[in-house]
Amino acid sequence: MVYVYHSVREPKHKPRGAASRTVSGDMPTMGFLSFLFGEGGTNNKPQDPYWQRDPSLKFYRLLAIKPDRLKLGGRGGVFALYHKGVRPGWVYVGATRDLGDAVERMKDHPEVSAMDARGGLFMTWAFIKDDKRDGVVAYLRHHLKPEVDDPDLDREMGCNPQNAKHIPVLLPG
Repeated sequence: MVYVYHSVREPKHKPRGAASRTVSGDMPTMGFLSFLFGEGGTNNKPQDPYWQRDPSLKFYRLLAIKPDRLKLGGRGGVFALYHKGVRPGWVYVGATRDLGDAVERMKDHPEVSAMDARGGLFMTWAFIKDDKRDGVVAYLRHHLKPEVDDPDLDREMGCNPQNAKHIPVLLPG
C-alpha cells in the first residue's frame, strides 16, 4: 500500500533538494514515506508522522475505540498510549502489522488497562511502513520513556526496537 501526500498547489519557489514528482504534469505527489523520511531515508530532521486524533482533535480514549469503525484492522503502524491524571505520562509505545488487533490487546493487557483508572487511557497512532516501525518506536521510547516495558508483548506484535537505528519523528502531543 502506498500512502500519497497530496498538495493542492506547488510552491513557486521549492526549497533546494525538495523531492517531488508530478502526475500528469501539474499535481505534485510524493510517496508518504518519502515525504516522511526523505528520499533514501537519510533525513535526520524529525518528520511529522501525522498522529491520529479524534474529531475534536484529542487522542482517542482507548476503551472507547472501535477498530472496525476506524478501519484499523490489517493496517500497520506505530502507536502510543498516554494516561491523564495527577501524574500524566506515556504508558506504552509499540508497533504492529494490525492496529485493530493492537487496540484489543491493549484493552486486555492487565498492566496497561489498569491505568485507565488514573485519569483515562488514550491512544494515538501513525501509519508507518513496516521497515521503519522499529526505528520510530526506538526513537519514541528513548524520548517519551513509557512506563510499561513488555518484551513479550513486543514479540507478539512483531515489534523489535532494541537494536534498531532511531528514526526521528515529531513526538505525539
